[in-house]
Amino acid sequence: MNASVAEIDLQLRDEFRRHLGEYGIEWTAIDPVLAVMFRTLAHQIGSITSNTNALRAALLGELLDGLNLDRRFAQPSQTIVAYRCEQESAEIAAGTELIGKPEKGGSSSFLADYGISVSPARIAGVFVYEKESLRLLSGMALPEETALAEPSYDAAPARLGSFPCIYIAIENLAPSHLSRHGLFLQISPDAALLHAQLRRENWCFASSSGRFTERGLMRPSPLNGGQLRFDWLLNSGRSVPEASSNDEIPTLPGGFWQGRCFVLPQVPADNDFSCRQPLGMEAPLRQIFRRYALFDKPRAWLRIRLDPRIEPLHTSLTAAHLHAQSASNVQLLHQTVRFAENGTTIPLNPEGRSKLFLVSGMSIAGESGSTYLPEYGQGVHAGAGRYRLDQQRITLTPGKMEDGQPESYANVRLWMTEGREGNGMGAARLNSFAKPTWTSGLFVANLTSSAGGTDGEALHVARRRFAEVLLSRERLLTRTDLETAVRSFDTRISAVDVTPRTVRGLRGGLRRVYHLSLHAERERFVEGEEESRIMLVELRSFLAERVPLDVELSMELAWA
Repeated sequence: MNASVAEIDLQLRDEFRRHLGEYGIEWTAIDPVLAVMFRTLAHQIGSITSNTNALRAALLGELLDGLNLDRRFAQPSQTIVAYRCEQESAEIAAGTELIGKPEKGGSSSFLADYGISVSPARIAGVFVYEKESLRLLSGMALPEETALAEPSYDAAPARLGSFPCIYIAIENLAPSHLSRHGLFLQISPDAALLHAQLRRENWCFASSSGRFTERGLMRPSPLNGGQLRFDWLLNSGRSVPEASSNDEIPTLPGGFWQGRCFVLPQVPADNDFSCRQPLGMEAPLRQIFRRYALFDKPRAWLRIRLDPRIEPLHTSLTAAHLHAQSASNVQLLHQTVRFAENGTTIPLNPEGRSKLFLVSGMSIAGESGSTYLPEYGQGVHAGAGRYRLDQQRITLTPGKMEDGQPESYANVRLWMTEGREGNGMGAARLNSFAKPTWTSGLFVANLTSSAGGTDGEALHVARRRFAEVLLSRERLLTRTDLETAVRSFDTRISAVDVTPRTVRGLRGGLRRVYHLSLHAERERFVEGEEESRIMLVELRSFLAERVPLDVELSMELAWA
């Protein structure tokens, strides 16, 4: 911790008194001239030492840039928004701008992290199954038809397997079914195990016969803002495109609400994902609803099967919302830099402009139309311009025109955020579109308060992230690394045995092979043979990217 100016002043006086004592001089009176000199010198030393952390952060940033490693700046605040569509279906594109009035006054804008579809579909009920009992999730607003069925929130006996599950019933389906619809699962803050499980578990649609088969099975993959999208296990070529691949929204790491929003895949037109209730649920549903006939009608049913070690579902899961997605407090800064007037080092927050913080660069193009490259980036064009980003400024090295003359200007486009100021958007305050929508009857409001915004990455966070990269967390060098990577790849793998073997090659030579014996519980899979086959194929690809070139692997799966 850096010393204060007063502490530095006191140390200077003590050092001066000690040196005078070495010459036999005792100094007791305070000379006013020396006092001013010591105070001035203490201020100068304090101004230098107070910037130590900033200097360390700048040096670490240059090192990350030089090694072509991910460098992070400010983290935008994130919130969850939900749409209500009363008439017709609509598409919410990635980067859709939403406007709200925070509690502190003024206005703030948030951009949708990815695209989703909305329709008149709605959740008829959410049911949780654990310890051979099924219950309707309490605390959620129910549709009028569900309420008229006189539901009870007491647990009803059920025999639906040995693993806890979440069942979501959705009605009023559009012709496109639930294609690219977004869901938000609201969980309690202390449900860490459930949160981790939701980021990894497959979801499944019930078929028209009420069975959960491989045809309705979906697996998660990362989406912008730390959220998740689903693809069909039996890949039909109809998957949700990654919204972060376009320029409408920056590629963002996980925000405060990461891992709680999900986007369903494109549902085939010939789907049969609609039934009255899944197999085995009719008896417990009749106990939950006193007037079951009012609830009994075809719906889409989603099932999320979970690990038994999670927290109690009826208390850790608080609500589920359809037509929901995350949005982040980012905005685009577009500026033309004329080098003769503005120089080559431009502050990102000049006087008279509201305080904004850098999230990432979008594009920098010179007068010739060529794209500027990072200062330490690789490039084949000798005359290409270069740039260096810092939290407070951008430094440009002008590129060369075809005639060898330096460019006179560059167009800079940067993604910026309000930082911690963006955390003040309370629930239901983000409730309007920046541009009028062509769909009538479409409304928006944020379900949660915005949170997680920072003015920049803290030095200790950047150092820890840098250390993780240097410690080869993504490269598998030891037996422990291999076992940990396999277990973390899929939580359904309960045990891993690594056995080195020597086998004879095609030409008669001997080669070293590491054999992986995987163990998993058959009940954790909907369709064991097909799911396990795809899991092994993806696991081989995952490990091949991380083991040394001369390491060969073989693997087999055995049911525990």
